Amino acid sequence: QAQTCVGTATLNVTINNCNTLVKVTAFLEGPFNTGSNQMQTGLNFQPLIPTTQPYNTAPWNYAGTESYTGTLPTTVIDWVLVELMNIVNNDNFTVQGRKAALLLSNGKIVDPTWTTNNAIDGVLFDGAFTGQTLSVAVRHRNHLAIVSANPVALPNATTVDLSIANNVMGGSAQLKLLGSEYCMLAGDYDANGTITVADFNGYATESSGINNYFKADFNLDKNVTVADFN
Repeated sequence: QAQTCVGTATLNVTINNCNTLVKVTAFLEGPFNTGSNQMQTGLNFQPLIPTTQPYNTAPWNYAGTESYTGTLPTTVIDWVLVELMNIVNNDNFTVQGRKAALLLSNGKIVDPTWTTNNAIDGVLFDGAFTGQTLSVAVRHRNHLAIVSANPVALPNATTVDLSIANNVMGGSAQLKLLGSEYCMLAGDYDANGTITVADFNGYATESSGINNYFKADFNLDKNVTVADFN
């Protein structure tokens, strides 16, 4: 009989063959604070973070039902989309698995079930990824996506640290150095993998917007201002 793989607060992720724990960290340029060397958002932004994953629209079209329950800890920055990829070369790859997850202020990316069980130290992927070697990609709704420079044997005991330039495909040219950390580049409003005038046009349509979960809110402070343009 087929087994349904669902990560729960009681799941022993270290031995359950139906789930694979993926450990990955990354930073976003927009909310990064060089004083603390971590990310931070305005406290008024957090209530705007949706309880269900926001990647169910174009261009991601991800149909996952991930959500969190309870009060969102203040260390949560935003939702990200993590992908496990089989890469032959830059123009030939397949996505083997996708999971929406929560990004914390220290760069750690955790499963949504982390909000009720802080022992879940990574992202739980449903399915038999254990024993596979795949590249790990991180996407955010208004930052340039990044992917690990090398495939990773899963589950990975050592975290894939994508704040280190050598660990990212494309290296430092794909990232923004802030303080001692390399961050995902802010500004990809339409999430098409390039930052162009089209992204400025998207910003312009939301400029002066306040108190909402805007795509043009690159620094994640709930408002679209000149700071986001900068």
